[in-house]
Amino acid sequence: MFKKSITLKLTFGFLSIVIISTLLIGIIALSIFKNNIYGVKRINMTKHAHEISTIVSPLLQKKLTSEDIKSILNIVGSLPNSKTWIVDSENRLSAISKNENSIYTFIDNPSVKETYNLLIKNGLKGIVDSDELLNPYYEEEMMTISTPVKDSTGKVIGVVLLHSSIADLSASMDNFFLYLILALIGEVFIAGFMSYYFSKSISRPIRKINSSALEMARGNYGIKTGIYSQDEVGELASTFDLMSLKLKYTISKVTEEKTKLSNIIISMSDGIIALDNNLDVININASAVKLLSYNGSKADIDIKIILRALDLENFIKYSMTNNIKKAISKKFHNKILNFSLSPISIDSDKVIGMVILIQDISEKEALEQMRKDFVSNVSHEFRTPLTIMKGNLESIVDCMIPPSNIPEICVTLLKETNRLERMVRDLLELSKLESGKVQANFDKVDINSFIKDMARTVRPLIMNKNIELILDLDSNLPPLLSDYDKLKQLFLIFLDNAIKFSAFNSKIKIKSTLDNNSILLLINDKGIGIASCNIEHLGERFYKTDNSRSSSNNGTGLGISIAKKLIELLQGDFSIDSELNKGTTIKIHLPIIKV
Repeated sequence: MFKKSITLKLTFGFLSIVIISTLLIGIIALSIFKNNIYGVKRINMTKHAHEISTIVSPLLQKKLTSEDIKSILNIVGSLPNSKTWIVDSENRLSAISKNENSIYTFIDNPSVKETYNLLIKNGLKGIVDSDELLNPYYEEEMMTISTPVKDSTGKVIGVVLLHSSIADLSASMDNFFLYLILALIGEVFIAGFMSYYFSKSISRPIRKINSSALEMARGNYGIKTGIYSQDEVGELASTFDLMSLKLKYTISKVTEEKTKLSNIIISMSDGIIALDNNLDVININASAVKLLSYNGSKADIDIKIILRALDLENFIKYSMTNNIKKAISKKFHNKILNFSLSPISIDSDKVIGMVILIQDISEKEALEQMRKDFVSNVSHEFRTPLTIMKGNLESIVDCMIPPSNIPEICVTLLKETNRLERMVRDLLELSKLESGKVQANFDKVDINSFIKDMARTVRPLIMNKNIELILDLDSNLPPLLSDYDKLKQLFLIFLDNAIKFSAFNSKIKIKSTLDNNSILLLINDKGIGIASCNIEHLGERFYKTDNSRSSSNNGTGLGISIAKKLIELLQGDFSIDSELNKGTTIKIHLPIIKV
């Protein structure tokens, strides 16, 4: 944990710099101090050594006696804390300080001679020299100055060795070193405290920035560091705050767009499947689940199995490999599905997945088939009367028909012309109803009076077939809210069919009654009826039940189709109940005026 702490790293770094700097300064100061005090002592001792060499020079020019030596010692003994040795030119000890109890000759003491041999040789060469050596005679470290002794001609006739203890200098050095150590220790504590405080002032905002970064990583965008210092760290914090705000705005926009896209995908009626390169599902919307499952649940969907079953897997791989779009239609669960394959690519080359748009085109295909059937039926319905008309006209032109039969042929031509006219009229009417160009003009309608009017309208038709029309009307019915003309057109379609398919001398019953919030009209006939398997097809254009029902009338097969559009326009509904050879009942519900 410590190695990762920037506070401790900075503290130890600053402290190391302080300690190393202090040690270097201390070593330099100690060296300067030592050189200074040793230099001063060396200069003073050299001066005294010159004075001694001057004093003893006349005495070394004759043979020394004990009395002479004592005289010399009396002269040099006046120097305090010093030891004076005098060596002649033959490296023999000539004199020693009076503090000694006897005269000591260097030559007789090998260790002393060895210790000071270099100084003596330099002195005999006329060189002033000095050194700090452990004196084996006094058994302490001493500073020794060697000074040549010259006669009046300048010839070196001996050497003066002036010794002085450096114990006081060593003590001063030790004290200086001790003070230096104490100062270093104190400085370490002070510098450590200041370094730690300074490091904290640097690391504290960095930790705040780090904490803010962690909060951002957890999704808390827009967080601020709260650092406003006017330094580099403050600039970093300000930049971080700006980045945080921009990131929050960007994430918000991305989330908003993602939500919009997700809602669009969810609400699409078309299925959407996103696959990766391994054909694993990344995303699938509810419409795709509904289109590809048996019961609208994800549980029974395995996309890879379904794609393989539909023979789409190879198409998808080919589309992804070549980065091209494809559209394929397949039958699936009694549906016709169109699969639009669009590779997902980056940099226009690298394909990373596939988006499949699934559209249920069953209704579209059914409408297309219906259109084809409609064209076929229209062609067929038009061809029959036209063929009859053409054949008769060609016969007349070719004079193949006797003049006496021409009036009969003209009647046939008029009949077929009227049939074509009805067919065109019904087609135009149906087209207008389907296009929404026809509007209903709602007004109050007395349903019983309306039914009586319809009965009078069809009276000639029912009289031709001697049909009894029975009216069972509820006298307490409220008025309808309807369009009289559109209601008349609707009612006549059903009533005309009832008359057409009723036998001679049969009965047709019309009943009106109140059924909850609507008026129920019943038209019941005892005609040939309709097979149950054919009822569901009623309303299809040009649909006719069978030859026995259609051969006896000149219907266009568009009546029920028109009736369906009319009842929608009048905001009502109708149903057909029928049994073959027993009759048909039409049930019409129409809205009443609410009080």
